[in-house]
Amino acid sequence: MSEITNAPQEGGRTLTYRITSQWANFENEAINASLITDIILALDADDFIVLDPSEPVEGSSYLQAATAEGDGNGFVVELRLVNDDGTFKHYGYSTVDSNEVIRMFLQYWGEQKLPDWSNWTDMTDQFE
Repeated sequence: MSEITNAPQEGGRTLTYRITSQWANFENEAINASLITDIILALDADDFIVLDPSEPVEGSSYLQAATAEGDGNGFVVELRLVNDDGTFKHYGYSTVDSNEVIRMFLQYWGEQKLPDWSNWTDMTDQFE
């Protein structure tokens, strides 16, 4: 398994990542595109994947996905945007397209880029 070094952020810092899933945790050295893809494609009831960067990605403290409730309903993808004062906004998006979810995670991990969340649902009130 080859080691992937993610692009430096402003100031020359290099992000590291941690993946937490229902069954296992993975540190930066073990994370690659195949692992992310495999976890997402294997998600079923009660499974999840959380991708945690060592520093916020465009203000986001993590990106996560889980299966939607009910059979055949696809995925719910969520992200949390954290403000300097510690407050946050939490957004969610539903899709049945596993490839779309994979793209979001690979861009977040590999390019330090948020998905286009402009049409996502604000779920902040569920966490207050």
